[in-house]
Amino acid sequence: MFEVGFDQAAGLRADPVRGGPAMMPVASPAQPARAYEMLCTLAVHLKALGRVPVIIDGTAIENTERHPGDGSPPGLLHALLDPSISGLCRPSEGHEWLVMPGALGLKALQQTARTAGGTVALSRLLAPFAAGGLVLLFAPPQELSPLFSGLAARVLVPVLSQPQSSIDAYGALKLLSMAGATPVLAPMESDDPEAPLQQVLNTVADCAQRHLKLEVETWTEPVWGQCVLESALGRPVRLDTFHGLRDPRFAGLGRTRPGALPTLWS
Repeated sequence: MFEVGFDQAAGLRADPVRGGPAMMPVASPAQPARAYEMLCTLAVHLKALGRVPVIIDGTAIENTERHPGDGSPPGLLHALLDPSISGLCRPSEGHEWLVMPGALGLKALQQTARTAGGTVALSRLLAPFAAGGLVLLFAPPQELSPLFSGLAARVLVPVLSQPQSSIDAYGALKLLSMAGATPVLAPMESDDPEAPLQQVLNTVADCAQRHLKLEVETWTEPVWGQCVLESALGRPVRLDTFHGLRDPRFAGLGRTRPGALPTLWS
């Protein structure tokens, strides 16, 4: 499905066998608390498939100061700025998975993407995390979209069983597709038999096709975990390496001008 030569991000797709850290963006709707249920369900699926889920909540702001002794997890901004924070993955005692606030860290990554490109921002995001971790980056679509320069990333767009959610989901599709991402609809089933989920889903897909010329893929709950494993983005590799070893044949690819330092991709 993601063959090299046909899929721009084939080289960044997560490798379940290698098990390095990987990232899957999830667009938060106007009611982020409701979509958070989807994150928890997805985290359960990922654990069952052998990955360790980590949720970065881009709708929550990190504390200005961090006190490691209080047992609270670091925020995304702390992890980006403090090189001593590494190997993040496992939750603290009594929790099923690690949850980190990330609104300020997300702003920092946007700046990285604007100045150095999406692959550098992705590498910076994943650097603090351990092998086996799968980071679910949960944030409003307007906060996610600046990160996708050159990534061709798939982004989960939750669809709630409420009529007004069609406006939410369509707005997310438009923003993300304009940024070069590939949005994927993720309908959230409801216990309410009167909930118009299929009608909302059809409306969003029809509007996307009519106004954006966009054929939107839909992932239902039973396949969320496996689809995320196949589509999550792993850490970029350096252009001057081959199977993890420095290869002098490609040493010049990381330089943009004489005397410039090579770009660090990992």
